[in-house]
Amino acid sequence: MLVDAAARLEHLTNVDDLWEGLVAALREVGFTHAIHISVDAEFRAAQVRCTVPDLYTHIPPEDDPFLHHSCNSYEVLTIGEAFVDQYPDVTETERAFITRAAEDGLRAAFAVPMRLQGSDRFGGFIIGNDMDGATFEENFRSIAEELRLFCLLMHRRIEDLTGTAPLPLPDRPAAFDQLTPRESEVVNLLAHGYSRQETAHRCGLSVHTVSDYAKSGYRKLGIHNRAQAAALVHGAPQKDASDGADG
Repeated sequence: MLVDAAARLEHLTNVDDLWEGLVAALREVGFTHAIHISVDAEFRAAQVRCTVPDLYTHIPPEDDPFLHHSCNSYEVLTIGEAFVDQYPDVTETERAFITRAAEDGLRAAFAVPMRLQGSDRFGGFIIGNDMDGATFEENFRSIAEELRLFCLLMHRRIEDLTGTAPLPLPDRPAAFDQLTPRESEVVNLLAHGYSRQETAHRCGLSVHTVSDYAKSGYRKLGIHNRAQAAALVHGAPQKDASDGADG
């Protein structure tokens, strides 16, 4: 069933449509949540798609425990709060992250690590629901190999459509030092032409949360919109555009 879905989805040319179809296919077999995350070899330039709203508000995607504990092999592993005792090396911060995911309905999951040949990026999928560990294993272990193949096909297609990691953004101006790390990241991405939706995907946030960070960042910087943020970042003269907020 999942492989058939992958064959249909591979023909899509828009990554948002692909993600929507991927999530729908997983929900048909009982998985209510999905995360796709990849980083470069230095754990930077994370690209994230996630059905759990605001999961990465308190921890950057690059610090997701999946990347640090589940990507040393290509095996399909069980992760999440339901299986956390299998990972005695998780830190308190990582455990808190896992607990927040469980509170939002991602209690038990399969970790499906991915690394395409010839690419320096790695990551994969986290796919699960709110079942207890025993029930999850009983219901889904039999399709783990089919799930791995589905994820491989979808990972390859997502990477094809999004390309490799975006080029590193230039250093942020000194004025950004007064911002929180999240405000700085969001305002910098918007200033470099990313849409709010693209910024949300890259940061693992909801579009609403991106807007909130942008507004608070603009206020601290004494600016009102994306154009003024771009002028600040690129060193161009700012024109007064207080009536044209577009954050």
